[in-house]
Amino acid sequence: MPEHTMRIGQEVVRRKLASLEQVRDCLAAQEELRGRGQDVPLGQVLVARGVLPLEDLKEVLSSLNLLLLYCPSCQNEHRVKNYKRRNEYLCNYCSTELIFTTTRLTAPGVVTPAPRAPAAGDKEKADPLIGRKVGGCMIRRRIASGGMGTVYEAEQINLGRTVALKVLAPDLAADENFVRRFLLEARAAAALSHINIIHINDAGQEEGIFYYTMEFVAGENLSQRLRREQRLAVPEALRITAQVADALHHAHAREIIHRDIKPENIMLTTEGRVKLADLGLAKKVMGDTQTTITQPGSILGTPYYMAPEQARDFATADARSDLYSLGVTLYKMLTGHVPFTGASPIEVMIKAFSGTKKSVAELVPEIAGEVSELVDKMMHVNPAYRFANAAEARDEILEVSARLVTK
Repeated sequence: MPEHTMRIGQEVVRRKLASLEQVRDCLAAQEELRGRGQDVPLGQVLVARGVLPLEDLKEVLSSLNLLLLYCPSCQNEHRVKNYKRRNEYLCNYCSTELIFTTTRLTAPGVVTPAPRAPAAGDKEKADPLIGRKVGGCMIRRRIASGGMGTVYEAEQINLGRTVALKVLAPDLAADENFVRRFLLEARAAAALSHINIIHINDAGQEEGIFYYTMEFVAGENLSQRLRREQRLAVPEALRITAQVADALHHAHAREIIHRDIKPENIMLTTEGRVKLADLGLAKKVMGDTQTTITQPGSILGTPYYMAPEQARDFATADARSDLYSLGVTLYKMLTGHVPFTGASPIEVMIKAFSGTKKSVAELVPEIAGEVSELVDKMMHVNPAYRFANAAEARDEILEVSARLVTK
């Protein structure tokens, strides 16, 4: 029996939250499930069988330093000590409200299935927008939530088609300047028309709700695929990267910088096509002026994927910053890991500033040296030594890919 399972059982009995017989029954049920190939944590069994309320389980796990809360936006996990009921816990990286899911009760070395969040499901049932019509669209279900807002699956009533509808977060909707920039940004992004970019159809406001509608993509994002497969074969990783680079070339040529390239924002359709998503942090450069969505005092973008110059001053991000983030994404696809980690966003950024990391070739020796060098160039700490533009990066990716096929 894993040590953490025994500790949970002992603590539940010690606190008189369940009897020893009840815990033994749950352990027997857990063993039966394991025999059927289902590795279900003891905590999940205790809750599912009605032995232990979910909030009691959270307190038990917290006392044992085993409580992990999960960010549904950037997929980071946070260990929480001294858990308090009714407290709100926010992600250190993107400020999204953290959730708890029994399928992610982990301990070192324990592999858990992809996350499913009962707490988020409960919250969705209470979401006042579910079943409401906004912008001519009937909202069906929530797809994702983040610091900028919430994305829903909806039916565009007049055309009878499924769309994705993004609603600006209520606290940001109270800021007139932010709302103006949000709508300007949506309109600028709507001008993009590329097979590898999720198209924005409409933007507006209705009864104080600010929204825009987008093409709905059936499939999964790259982060979900990597959670399932850990890392991708080199040809597949290069294929995905080349399509994102082509999408970035299109956006950059129209003076739009994405500024948040990461696996969560790279959609993979059921047919295998890449679709770049979420231009919510994008910057529209117009002559000597810039229209940009920012929250005062916040770190925008994702630290694991953020270019060093962008981390120092978010307003300075340019096309080469997007290429850096794409390089980190390729690194992750090839190795299964991000190049820099840390206990806080600042620690991650400090490591990125140095540029010192293990190369792809060091982590996965069977990967060709030219692939590793490609990643290193995209991720160079000095923007001047990266590819000059996304088209140049795309062409080099395709050339490397072609050379590997002929070898």
